[in-house]
Formats: sequence, C-alpha cells, structure tokens
Amino acid sequence: MRKPAWLAEVIVQSIAVTVSILLALWIDQWKQRRAARDLAIESMSNFVTEIHRNKARLDDVLPYHQGLLQMLTQEQTAHSIRTQAQFQSAIGIDGLRPPSLSETAWQTAVTTGALTHLDYETVSALSLTYTLQDRFREDSRSGFQTLLQASDFAPGGADMAVHSADNYLREVVNSENDLRANYAVAEQVLNSELKEMHVPLPPDTVRGAPQPQSAN
Repeated sequence: MRKPAWLAEVIVQSIAVTVSILLALWIDQWKQRRAARDLAIESMSNFVTEIHRNKARLDDVLPYHQGLLQMLTQEQTAHSIRTQAQFQSAIGIDGLRPPSLSETAWQTAVTTGALTHLDYETVSALSLTYTLQDRFREDSRSGFQTLLQASDFAPGGADMAVHSADNYLREVVNSENDLRANYAVAEQVLNSELKEMHVPLPPDTVRGAPQPQSAN
C-alpha cells in the first residue's frame, strides 16, 4: 500500500517539534545552571570580602586586648587598683567593647538560596564560622554587661572588679583567636573553590597574614 503523501510531512514536522522542545528544554536548563553558577560565584565572593574584613577588625583589636589582659594580670597581682577612677583610667571600659562583625553575606546567601548551590565543604565551613561568630557576639555582649556592673563597685570591691575584667578579657581574647582561626579556614576554602572555577579573588582580600597567639 502506498503511504499518504501527507504522512512524510507530518513525520518531519513531528520530529522538528520534538527537536525544538528538547532544544528549548536544554537551553532553559543551561540558563538555570549558568544562573546558579553566577549566584554561587557572587555569594562566595561576598563571603571572601566579608570574612576578610571581619578578620581585619579582629586583627585591629586583638593586640590591644592581649596587651590589656597582660596589664590586668599584673594589676591583679599588685593590687594597685583601689578606686573606680583608677579602674576606669587603667582599663577604659570603651576599649573592652567587642568588635562589630558583619554577617550580611550569610543572611543574603540564606535569603537567596545561594547556599544550595555551594558544595558541602564550603557550606560546612561557612556555617561553623558564622555560628561561632554569633556565639562570640552574644557571649561578648553578656560578658560586657556583667563587666559594666562589676565596674560600679563599692569601696573595697576593686579586686573583684579587676578579677571580673580579667576573666572577661581572657574569654574575649581566646574567642577572638578561635574565631580568627575559623575565618582563615573559611577564607582558604572559598579561595580554593573560586580558584577551581577560574574566578579572580576580590581585590581587597589579602591572604597569609600572621596569626596572633592565644593568651595564656
């Protein structure tokens, strides 16, 4: 039996439609993959910049806190602080305030869903870092309020105030060193991932800075 003349045309058109649909689906998937990759790159670049700046803020304040802790230890041994005026002059409450650390990159990545496009190692390092940062912020705020209360001491309470300040600073210095170490690890993971994706690092980031030592 002879096939109808229109059958060949229908077959050709069906194939053309199928190919067009498959091509459109492929293009759409390609665009989605490209958008996901661009979002991941932008997010990681933001993380590198933010973590680098937070680490720089710790670098600025950590040596001061370490020096102040050493001074407090000496003052506590010598019992040389006896009045509130001496306490304020030697310590300076404002200098004990914890540094302001940003978490905008983390909040943006959570809101935009960028974390779903990052590998497990990267997300794990970032999650640990920002969890420690939040804990450091809350512990520092609580400790600072306790220190403010201790600084308003009655006559004869100077030793207790100095002891409270010493404990607070010791915890702050240790936490700052721990947090800075986690910043370095997270930054290394991000830099490695961006390098594998052939993406240049943000221009204001600097690697390989010496790490301050923890106070005993």
